[in-house]
Amino acid sequence: MSSPIKDQNPYSFPAGPELDEIIHRGLFGANNASGRTPSYSTNTSESSKVRTRLKSNYGHPIIIGQTRMATKRFFARYDSDPSTATEVLAETEPLAICRLALILLKRS
Repeated sequence: MSSPIKDQNPYSFPAGPELDEIIHRGLFGANNASGRTPSYSTNTSESSKVRTRLKSNYGHPIIIGQTRMATKRFFARYDSDPSTATEVLAETEPLAICRLALILLKRS
């Protein structure tokens, strides 16, 4: 798979079909035969599958919460050890989870 992640900043990657496809291929290793990729970046139910897969693949829970900021109200954080954490901000919870997934996929 050629990775558009290298060309885009994962901290500001927009929600939508392109992000959903990257997540689908990278985390679930699937090409969608049905032609319909789940809306991971916009649907809370679908993004929970991403969160579960991240925990399973990387062995650490993904922490989700709200900020006090007006625009980027949600965060997703991955703590691999006490001194290292990766955190992203987004306008919605599903987008925060997917942006974090992009960062972790880029590291792999």
